[in-house]
Amino acid sequence: MSNSARQVKKDSGRQNRLLKYSLKAKYTLLQGLLVTGLAVASNLLAPYLVKYLLDNELQADVTLRVDFIILVLAAYMGTIFISVIMRYFSTLLLHKAANKIAMRIQIDAFSHVQKLPVEFFDQLPAGQVVSRITNDTKAVRVLYQVVLAQFMMAGISAAGIYISLFLIDPTLLLLALIPLPFLYIIFRDFKSKSAKYNRIYRRKLSELNSNLNENIQGMEVISSLGKEKQIYLEFSAINDQTYEQGRNITKLFSYSAYNATSTFQYLMLAAVLLYFGYGHLSAAYWVPIGTLYVFIDYMFTLFSQINNAMTRVGDLERARSAADHIFELLDMTTVQEGKINAPLATGSIAFENVTFAYQEEAVLKDINFQVEPGQTVAFVGHTGSGKSTIMNLLFAFYQPQQGRILFEGVSLADMDYKTFRKQMAIVLQDPFLFTGTVLSNITLNREDISRDDAKRALLEVGGKMLLERLENGLDTEVIEKGTGFSSGERQLISFARALAHNPRILVLDEATSSVDSETEAAIQKGMRRLEKGRTTLIIAHRLSTIRHADQIIVLDKGNIVERGTHDELIAINGIYRAMYEAQSQEDRA
Repeated sequence: MSNSARQVKKDSGRQNRLLKYSLKAKYTLLQGLLVTGLAVASNLLAPYLVKYLLDNELQADVTLRVDFIILVLAAYMGTIFISVIMRYFSTLLLHKAANKIAMRIQIDAFSHVQKLPVEFFDQLPAGQVVSRITNDTKAVRVLYQVVLAQFMMAGISAAGIYISLFLIDPTLLLLALIPLPFLYIIFRDFKSKSAKYNRIYRRKLSELNSNLNENIQGMEVISSLGKEKQIYLEFSAINDQTYEQGRNITKLFSYSAYNATSTFQYLMLAAVLLYFGYGHLSAAYWVPIGTLYVFIDYMFTLFSQINNAMTRVGDLERARSAADHIFELLDMTTVQEGKINAPLATGSIAFENVTFAYQEEAVLKDINFQVEPGQTVAFVGHTGSGKSTIMNLLFAFYQPQQGRILFEGVSLADMDYKTFRKQMAIVLQDPFLFTGTVLSNITLNREDISRDDAKRALLEVGGKMLLERLENGLDTEVIEKGTGFSSGERQLISFARALAHNPRILVLDEATSSVDSETEAAIQKGMRRLEKGRTTLIIAHRLSTIRHADQIIVLDKGNIVERGTHDELIAINGIYRAMYEAQSQEDRA
């Protein structure tokens, strides 16, 4: 398939999808179209009333009918008033439809993003995802709010003007048709260049948002390493590229919009005055003064509408480019879930011959282990050994290339992921707190978790001192990412969140590595009580915290090299013992 054919297919697909979204607000759009037509009709009727007065009432040989003239002028003012009212309602209805369509697109985009595999977020920066859902949706909304309104108004106005001119004087119609081929060429040139510049501009703007988002999140690291100047130069380079593309759009607009169309407008006015003057001076034909007035008024209206439409071509191309971005997002393959609801968990988990690679090199190689209900199983190993990958596979964030993972004897691949994730909870090494309160961060606004449940969970994980420190207790506000709380306090809240949800399976991903020894001791006491009756999986950083585990699995370069209890592994005198003794010496030091 050629590039042109591929582009035609892409344009057709985009138009069909935009039409599909338009149908969600079809009644409002149709009302807007009808009101726009009434606005144009009343707008074109007004100068025709003036024409009637000039040609029929304001003549030297005609007796003035003052009452009639006043009546016509009142009708003129009435049409102007009606036109203003109709334009108001046209704008109101089209904006209402645009907001409804944009809201639907945003909801669909965000809903789709939630279903995308985790590797999507590994590859695409968060700033670009945010830009697609917000900035691109805003650009599509402009398509309906402004662009569609301007093009509808221009199209209906042009049709009305040419029909009126045909009825008034066919010669003037032919005169008005002369600039159309030239205007069409200018419009096509502007449209093609605008599409190119706007496509690059949207891409650069997305890169700019991504860079800004990343730098703001990493501001502490940037400042601590003294990299402000380097980061500033990198940001400035992307900003300059974005500015340059915006400048190209501005130059194109300056050339093709008002300048080109205004030139033809004045040429048209000169031509009609010559036509009018020659007819009068040579007595070859007669053009009534009212007809001249209508033609001039209609030409001002026509070229004004053409100018408005031309200025919106850039917005149209930005909207088309933005729609492509959104539809590319919506076309990305979502996680393929099974149809079976997960059985009620007792805590039984098994990995059977599981092999997994993020890219080419395998991170896990032929992994086999069984976790019985109620067991506490710990995974240890050096960085990069595959510990966290096991948890990512267990939550079905990724799919193994070989082997299978069993939950209560049923393959995860056959299940609806939401139904087994509801029975699990995870506490990460770097806890994430949402904007809200301590209470909302523990309950996540679940109605079945009461305030007392949240408080009890926080106390059970050793949060008594935290509650005493907070003046407003559970109602203390939490700002973005939990700023204002220490890493240990954020971890305590994260622990309480997991425990308040009462999971059958509890996963701790190096969850105590960010807390001090005193806080860790308090958490360990609470965790010991809560391990009873539920399966607990621990990715351990401090080996002293997993001595009680029923099973310890030692990983090295993606392979299970040792397994057993703490005492059994110490007796083996292998990797685990070397790691344990090295940490013990560090603690004593």
